Amino acid sequence: MMHSDIKSRPEYRALEPDLAGNRHLLVIEGETLQHGRLDALAGTFAPVAGQLQTWLVGAPTATSGLGKVWQLAGPDAVLDAFACASRGFGMGDRLYVQGTEPFLWSVAGAAALIGFGPGQVQLHHAGSLRRRVWCTHCHAFTDGVTTNVVPCGGCGRHLLVRDHFSRRLGAFMGVMVDAEAPGEIPAIEEVFA
Repeated sequence: MMHSDIKSRPEYRALEPDLAGNRHLLVIEGETLQHGRLDALAGTFAPVAGQLQTWLVGAPTATSGLGKVWQLAGPDAVLDAFACASRGFGMGDRLYVQGTEPFLWSVAGAAALIGFGPGQVQLHHAGSLRRRVWCTHCHAFTDGVTTNVVPCGGCGRHLLVRDHFSRRLGAFMGVMVDAEAPGEIPAIEEVFA
């Protein structure tokens, strides 16, 4: 579990099937799988295996015990799959997502659009700590950020990557680092590997 004193910072826990659910959808970002992790997930979800569907994103691999498994090419394919299945999910369904933070929140956002409520969704952070950063100046997103200061992919300003997280945007806030002293940029450090 990740913990922070910043109230906007999400806290994550291990995935656990909600036995009150009728159907269960597990969405896994393939790059977050470690050796033996699929076996552990299969054990965790064994009580609902008959009602479980798994979308494995970006990493074809042999699976067993995870219900019906669909291999999806990437995060955009998840959004397309939700769009196609929008009539197929209801109040009794549960969604479990494992992946990096940008992946978690893009899937959660897409699920919300088709009616999944917060009580139906569990998110588990795994893999890299890289961040998606939203520029408070030009409103562009910069993905894959691993440093404390990053040039904005939209306006080019050097942004200080804050710990403030927006669930709505699925991103951390980036503010111009040298707004008060133009040209004074602190040392850039790898902090979110």
